[in-house]
Amino acid sequence: MSDAHEAIARLEEEIEALDARASGCAKLMQAARLGMATGGLALALVLVGLVRLGGLGFVLAISAILIGIVAYGSNRATLIELQRTIAERQALRDRMIDAIAPREVGGGSAR
Repeated sequence: MSDAHEAIARLEEEIEALDARASGCAKLMQAARLGMATGGLALALVLVGLVRLGGLGFVLAISAILIGIVAYGSNRATLIELQRTIAERQALRDRMIDAIAPREVGGGSAR
C-alpha cells in the first residue's frame, strides 16, 4: 500500500473516532436537557405548591437546572468544534483521494 493510501486510511480512522466522540457529546446533551427539564418541573411543582420538597428539594431542583445548563453548553461547544474538525478531515481526505486519481472500475454502469 502506498503512503497516500495509508494516510487516507489514517484519516478515515481519525474521522470515525471523532464521530464517536461527537455522538457521545450529543448523548450528554440529551441527558443535560433531561436534567434541566426534571429540575424545572420539580421547581415549578414546589413553587405552585403541589409538592412539598422542603429546602433541600428546592436547592436540588435549582442545582439540576444549573448543572444541566452548564453541561449542555459545554457539550454543545465541544460538539460544534468536533463537527468542524470532522468536516476539515473529510475535506482533506477527499483532496487526497482526488490527488491519487482513482480510476472507475467496471465502466460505470451497473447491471
